[in-house]
Amino acid sequence: MNQEDMSSGEDGLRLLAPQCQPVPNAQAASGDDRRFRLLFENFADPMLLFDPTSGVFIEWNQAAVRMLRFPDRSEVALLVPADISPLRQPDGRTSAEKAAAMIAIALRNGSHRFEWNVCSRHRDEFPVEVLLTSFDLDGRQVLITTWRDLTYQKQAERKLLDSEVRWKFAIEGSGDGLWDWNIQRGSVFFSRRWKETIGHGEDEIGTGLSEWSSRVHPDDFARVTADVNAHLSGAAPLYISEFRFRAKDGEYRWILARGKVIGFDELGKPARMVGTHTDVTEQRRVLVDLERAEFGHRALLNAMVDGVFVAQDFRFVFANPALPQMLGYSLEEFVGLGFDRVVHPDFIDLWEARFRQRIAGSDMQLERQYEVRFLCKGGGEAIWIELIASTFVFRGAPAVLGIVRNIGDKKNEEIIWRQANYDALTQLPNRHMLLDRLALEIRKSRRTGQPMAVLFIDLDRFKEINDTLGHHLGDQLLQQAAQRLLSCLRDIDLVARLGGDEFTVVIAGLDNRDGAERVAQNILEALQQPFMLEEEQVYVTASVGITFYPDDADCIEDLLKQADQAMYDAKHLGRNRLSYFTPSMQARAEKRMRLVSDMHVAIEKNQFCLVFQPIVELATGRTLKAEALIRWNHPDKGVISPADFIPIAEETGLILPMGDWVTRASLSFARHLRQKFGQTFQISVNHSPVQFRNKKPEYPTVVELLEAEGLPGDLMTVEITEGTLLEADDQVLDKLARMREAGVRVSLDDFGTGYSSLSYLNKFDIDYLKIDRSFVQGLAPLSSEQALCEAMIVMAHKLGIKVIAEGVETVEQRDLLINAGCDYAQGYYFARPLAPEAFEAFVAPWA
Repeated sequence: MNQEDMSSGEDGLRLLAPQCQPVPNAQAASGDDRRFRLLFENFADPMLLFDPTSGVFIEWNQAAVRMLRFPDRSEVALLVPADISPLRQPDGRTSAEKAAAMIAIALRNGSHRFEWNVCSRHRDEFPVEVLLTSFDLDGRQVLITTWRDLTYQKQAERKLLDSEVRWKFAIEGSGDGLWDWNIQRGSVFFSRRWKETIGHGEDEIGTGLSEWSSRVHPDDFARVTADVNAHLSGAAPLYISEFRFRAKDGEYRWILARGKVIGFDELGKPARMVGTHTDVTEQRRVLVDLERAEFGHRALLNAMVDGVFVAQDFRFVFANPALPQMLGYSLEEFVGLGFDRVVHPDFIDLWEARFRQRIAGSDMQLERQYEVRFLCKGGGEAIWIELIASTFVFRGAPAVLGIVRNIGDKKNEEIIWRQANYDALTQLPNRHMLLDRLALEIRKSRRTGQPMAVLFIDLDRFKEINDTLGHHLGDQLLQQAAQRLLSCLRDIDLVARLGGDEFTVVIAGLDNRDGAERVAQNILEALQQPFMLEEEQVYVTASVGITFYPDDADCIEDLLKQADQAMYDAKHLGRNRLSYFTPSMQARAEKRMRLVSDMHVAIEKNQFCLVFQPIVELATGRTLKAEALIRWNHPDKGVISPADFIPIAEETGLILPMGDWVTRASLSFARHLRQKFGQTFQISVNHSPVQFRNKKPEYPTVVELLEAEGLPGDLMTVEITEGTLLEADDQVLDKLARMREAGVRVSLDDFGTGYSSLSYLNKFDIDYLKIDRSFVQGLAPLSSEQALCEAMIVMAHKLGIKVIAEGVETVEQRDLLINAGCDYAQGYYFARPLAPEAFEAFVAPWA
């Protein structure tokens, strides 16, 4: 191959795949209609004949019929371009507008090549490359239309978009030029930096391959071509070549070119190759100077801003003044230092391994340019440097020549950018990058018409693991979970960490909704597998919410909100599952929002009230205890169940002012009862884990309220759940200890429905154990509930804990509990929750 072959047109190297196969010879066809028909029908590419006068496709070959999946030719008769096209093309023009424009160009110029989206009722929309060629058929002008399916190519381009953008950004930032060669089209994108390297402006170089080939030095051309072809044919894993290249001023500069094929066509032939273009003229000049005169040209070295060194025997045997100055050494101090004194410990193994390879002559595949950190004098600080290394003979022995540039400022900018866009713990994109990416994908979805899915993922019961095993292992779990999420996604998808144990996944370019569900199921299965956290093996699951653009929402805020709502729905349905967003979720979310707003008003306007359910001593029938229960009589909605508003109050933090009011009102009622009846009545109040973790001084503890009023602790019992004990940290333990010291009783509520761990009863000072109503409701002679209740009563008594049974509704249940030795009971059999006045009347006989 000679240089003229390579630069004579836009076909590039002769290894390039053809665009569309050549059109059959027009003149021969006009003279022999039978031969033309035979060629037309057997042509491998889809081919059609278009009559520009009537605007109708007058002939289709079999390949064209198959491409649009028509069952037979009867369906393609007299079709016009609009019949096999979407309403609009990707560039925004209507298909009719663009078709008219393309046909006009082809008729004027003789041929025209462009991209087009086609479809049929048998196949969804997909992209093709169209070649229109003007042709005289039996005295009338027609357009031979040839198609090439671009689906594979477009998918590959989408897949590469994200990594490509980041890669181009990084390459341009490093000072290297970037080239991107579309092999099939014979066109090359040259970056601004590529053009600047050889002295040209942005608009002075086109996109033809000859822009590159015509500038390669004639003496280097054959070698460069061989290097390119070796990689294109698969003989070399990378394209690496160093050659002379003509600049705008006519001078030749030494260029180091590196590249790799990153795209293939449907036949497996190279379709796209990208690479870098680095000006190494100065490095070559230094190398020549060193080889020619062994530092005879010291003036050049001394004038260089970049550092230069020669290394042998794992030490620096020569340096120009710039390198020691970067690190705080004098030249005399630096020369002779071993690698371990200069190279940062994080990079010393890599550095020495590459040094060995270069000295041994096995460095053909090594990067000549990479980044490491050097230690400054004294070892306290380190700087980032960019190294360009090569091997040469120095004083009769192999050596490594290095040219060093301080890139600390660039790295600092990269670090700042990364900190702004990535999560420090998992190295996943953060909310800022997620929002940018969502905006980009929405624009793409609008253009392509392909839907996009947003998944909101929350690890189930992560807090329990974090609190039990510690934050260190919790962080490890999040890091491992992040890697598993990445393993479930394509390169073009994105997973971001929003904070805590919440992740968001963006799946773009979907053909249908099933693709998103497959990804979600893969995520659920991946996260179900055990996690090894040092010596601990733990299990977690996840709840996943899914929403779609544009079907469910058309803006970022709504997409994230709806995915979050769907995730909470998955949690409420039992966790370890996925849930799709539905309009009913939005209705529930709006109802919840209004409820939160109403609760704020209710607290301000005292719309809540307390009722008291008697707790009866079974042995005597006396009532000297009661459980305080909150009720909300909404002025418009009537009575609202605590089951509807208490969980929301806990989630929003409104449980703090609400709980404070309940505690104060209960304490006031207990004091009133003691003053009226002359003996102590003990009122139980429920405390959530949120109240135990509270540190706000405006919401004092039970003990602080008792001390402020000068009242004894035995007026109050605090009911807690097993969840509070499970999450017990030092703050919770301290509050429990202070209650014990003040005489406040502690009751463990809903025992048997949670973790039911004996270690809680043994570890914490519990006064009362409350058997959950679910056990009492099924209580009958010889039933399993009877056996369980008896076992719990015996166990509690052995530990010195009294037992209260909830939900007693029949005399049989009462008698079985008495026979089992139960101490107290409450339920509708004795009394429903009573208003304060009714409760006073109820307890009067025992006062």
